[in-house]
Amino acid sequence: MRPFPLKELRLAWHDAGTYNKNIEEWPLRGGANGSLRFEIEIKHAANATLSSQSGFSGLVNALKLLQPIKDKYSGVTYADLFQLASATSVEEAGGPKIPIKYGRVDVSEPEQCP
Repeated sequence: MRPFPLKELRLAWHDAGTYNKNIEEWPLRGGANGSLRFEIEIKHAANATLSSQSGFSGLVNALKLLQPIKDKYSGVTYADLFQLASATSVEEAGGPKIPIKYGRVDVSEPEQCP
């Protein structure tokens, strides 16, 4: 069992946290779309707590940890990978198995970040 998976949970939470059900157009409505890999999104006001030294470096480290997996499995979106990493980390820490549905679409450039 590993320690509580804070970095992976924060990564998934903040990637999904921009969702706005009142905006119909994707990617403007936000949500789990892999946008947190872009600096502009990490520094977004909605993610203000992430810019603290420990939060920012923790997320950057989580992104660095996941990048080799993304490189190896290029067909997996960042959005799915972030959510999978979070669910897997919870399970590895002794928590419940969280069922995952796949098929999220990534934003492809920083200008698409909400």
